[in-house]
Amino acid sequence: MRSVQTVVNVLIEIGSNGRPVFEELLVEKEDGHYRLLRSPGLVIGLDAGDLFDIDANGSYQLLTRGRNLCIQVFTIEEKNTDSIDEFVTPKLTAIGGRLDGKAAKQLVYTIAVEVGFESIEKLMRELGTAFPGTEWYYGNVYDPNDGVTPLGWWGPEPVVS
Repeated sequence: MRSVQTVVNVLIEIGSNGRPVFEELLVEKEDGHYRLLRSPGLVIGLDAGDLFDIDANGSYQLLTRGRNLCIQVFTIEEKNTDSIDEFVTPKLTAIGGRLDGKAAKQLVYTIAVEVGFESIEKLMRELGTAFPGTEWYYGNVYDPNDGVTPLGWWGPEPVVS
């Protein structure tokens, strides 16, 4: 069966005005489900490669993990986005990552979990030193309800030699 690329709207939150806020995500339709092709910039809990369903309200239900990590990088100054891209993208690419999205004050990356948290976090510390005020988050590592409890879907910490 041939898969078809499309865009779906996934709920981020209910705004202060009571209206839902969505992010458009590029997916492939696969046997009635959706496979995420690029990591999201704002949706928490999903990453490229994940298979999921969406209900009528735009909430997602994760079916299977794609074994990737989503890294969301935020900067306070729009002018830094290109400089951050030039600084960190080649380093993440060198260890198997890829840039999935770029906006005015944000970059989004996908990288296989097997690369290991230590390698990724080393690069992110370098980024923080080079660009003070820049913040980054794993978009699919912590429980979306509290933002701090590791989900643990990756199993034991991968070892990179």
